Amino acid sequence: MGFHKTSMDIHIKNGHVLCAYCQRRSGEATYSELDLNNVLGAKKGKFAWSAENFTDDASDINLQWEGPDREPFLHAQLKNYENGSKNEDCVNLAACIKNEDGHLRYMDCF
Repeated sequence: MGFHKTSMDIHIKNGHVLCAYCQRRSGEATYSELDLNNVLGAKKGKFAWSAENFTDDASDINLQWEGPDREPFLHAQLKNYENGSKNEDCVNLAACIKNEDGHLRYMDCF
């Protein structure tokens, strides 16, 4: 289950830090942060999980809620060094990030 279903006040800080209050098993919510630069990179103008430092190649970074389940998608313009262009890309953060007893955690998902 994606972290967004058991978290609130989800937002991006400094363009790369995912922040949220995540519910614990006890029912209380605790503040948690996950630096996306440690788990998300960019390759050929596309987001890439299990990579690093996507912000080195990104601009116009923003979080949007999409789909019927209102899932958190990170959007950005990413440099493509092969042809010198910038590509708009997005990644569903709920696909690879979970709430582990009140802490945002990356899970190897691909």
